[in-house]
Amino acid sequence: MIKMKRGVGYCEDVNCEEYSRGVFLLNHEGCFYCPNCRKKGRVERERGFHAGDAEVFKEVRVEYNFDPVSGVYRDLAIVQDVSLCGRSSVYTLQSPLIRTEKRALKVAEAILANLNRCPELIHKDEIPNATEVVLSFDDDREEFTRKLEQLASEWQNSGLRQRLPL
Repeated sequence: MIKMKRGVGYCEDVNCEEYSRGVFLLNHEGCFYCPNCRKKGRVERERGFHAGDAEVFKEVRVEYNFDPVSGVYRDLAIVQDVSLCGRSSVYTLQSPLIRTEKRALKVAEAILANLNRCPELIHKDEIPNATEVVLSFDDDREEFTRKLEQLASEWQNSGLRQRLPL
């Protein structure tokens, strides 16, 4: 499975109508050229990184609301699982695609759950999936059982299964 690489391209020509407006980019390589004025602009890619060496993640930070003029993220959303004790790691996502606090918190919460369910994702240098696992009681019995067994297997291999020191 090929992981999608997302980003936003910005025109840097102050005389262009599209100056500092974002253009969504998917798996974009090389330079970005403004579709309006055709001048070279800048690309801000979505990226993630972690701090710490524990397989359990207690905190996810999402830097969002990117300002293309100053080149900084204006806001930060933080989600923590305060019920976890002991050593833990912190994951940070920088995304020019997220503009609102509500969306940033939802993404942070989903990433935190997925990091602790599948900690091996962090070693593949990928941004963890922000989609939730949904079990539907409307699925037929075989499909429901298959999904439940897959989830149970992920939980068995999760870093949360380890006994944490107090």
